[in-house]
Amino acid sequence: MNGLDILISNNQNNHFYGVTVGIVTNNKDPQKLGRIKVKFPWLSLEEESYWARVVTLMAGNDRGLYFLPEVDDEVLVAFEQGDMNFPYILGALWNGKDKPPITNEDGENNQRVIKSRSGHMIVLDDTDGKEQIIIQDKTGKNKIVINSKENKMNIQVEKDLTIETKGKITLKSSDDDISIECKNLRIKTKQNYQLEAGANCTIKAKSKYELEAQSGLGIKCAAGVKINDGSLEVM
Repeated sequence: MNGLDILISNNQNNHFYGVTVGIVTNNKDPQKLGRIKVKFPWLSLEEESYWARVVTLMAGNDRGLYFLPEVDDEVLVAFEQGDMNFPYILGALWNGKDKPPITNEDGENNQRVIKSRSGHMIVLDDTDGKEQIIIQDKTGKNKIVINSKENKMNIQVEKDLTIETKGKITLKSSDDDISIECKNLRIKTKQNYQLEAGANCTIKAKSKYELEAQSGLGIKCAAGVKINDGSLEVM
């Protein structure tokens, strides 16, 4: 019989009313129910509780909000009808050792933050005039920033960015320009390629410009064709 069993057996009706602090010791539930075990520092630094269900904002069949406490996290524990055989985890607690990911030094309480163990982070920033949403990885070099004040969104990637879909991709800017700047640009289609301009179309090359077709090349112009500053050779 361990210390917890002794406490339960000696306690009146095996009940413990109220809440107590626990330290997470195990979060690998053999029944895959999202339960954890804790130890009670005031009781023993070694002995574990029974499996404890974790309170969350939403839970259902293959759905819900899944945030499992880490081993060594401090949590607040209650017991069903006071019965210590059936513990529940009400939430996690910061303490003098484990600090929050941000502070509220100005007292404005402008930011809501979700930050993972490795440092991935979601920030909901309600700062007046600077409202934004930030999603970034642990490096801080790969992020999405939604600027609510200026109605802008910025995607920053340290290396490669791939967009893949089995359907159609549409880039549309109704009232402004679309710009692409890069070292090399390669466009390849399996079938047709069509370039259409509502007004002028300008293609410039500082070096050589080549047009190649395997089955013919047609040029149609209602106002004629003009070639300047060079010779034309037909082979």
